[in-house]
Amino acid sequence: MIIQKNLHQVVIIFVLIASITTGCRSTDEYKKFANAGSQYTNAVDKLLDTASNIRIDTTSEQLLRNDRILNQTIEDYQKLAQVDEERLEVLGKLRKHNKLLGDYFRLLNELASSDAPTRAQGEIAGVVDNLNNIGKQLQVSNLITNSGLIQGITNLVVSSQIRGALRDELEKRNRTIMLELTIQKEMLKALGDSITQDVKLIRIAREERFVIRPLFQDTAISDADTWIETRRNLLIMEARGKELNEASKTLSNFQKVFQDFVEGKLSLARLNAFLQDVDAFLQLVEADKKPK
Repeated sequence: MIIQKNLHQVVIIFVLIASITTGCRSTDEYKKFANAGSQYTNAVDKLLDTASNIRIDTTSEQLLRNDRILNQTIEDYQKLAQVDEERLEVLGKLRKHNKLLGDYFRLLNELASSDAPTRAQGEIAGVVDNLNNIGKQLQVSNLITNSGLIQGITNLVVSSQIRGALRDELEKRNRTIMLELTIQKEMLKALGDSITQDVKLIRIAREERFVIRPLFQDTAISDADTWIETRRNLLIMEARGKELNEASKTLSNFQKVFQDFVEGKLSLARLNAFLQDVDAFLQLVEADKKPK
């Protein structure tokens, strides 16, 4: 009887140890996921910067091209400038929305790694309220083309591997964060397509201004090396636009990363792969900033 009792106790202890070591995620994993959220919002901010500059350059090229065809009036200028202002206003709201998401993931990291999460819990409530308010404004943007996706967001089942204050938070607000990430996902896809189109228009306009017209003037091109370099940069510009488009779609995948994390389906390998994609995008943006 004593042997059976001791054996029974050993089995119970073994089961408890196994459940602790395999059934719960480590704090390091939580931190890595929260870091992925921060990296994601940083990359989105860079993309919004790039999208704003590309949109302004596109309109500027269009104004110059229109002026060559017919002398422009102040009304002509204001009409196109108004379109720019409306797009920049939307991007400004999206930037604020993105910053609040970054704040949320920073606080989520505090919840996961702190023994006293009360302060983070209080801050999260305010951040999510502001996030939700801006999200409602973004839902009526012309960058949202599939409102049905947003309306179909439901609560996720939080994985049993997630414990403590982090679990409480995700159970309370996973639907809200999924909603806000879905808004960003749809807007990032639309922005990616817009960037591709805008970059193509810029390339065509600048190729005409800097490459074709000088080539067919009566006088020879004075600086042949500059002309060659300019032509090369313009011809690869569209490829850059397509890369930015693909990058924006990659960033939009973070919504699925968040969902799989909450539901306990996210592998460390997939999380690392997403972080590598984000890093590749940041390198692409930095390369575009270097003087050509």
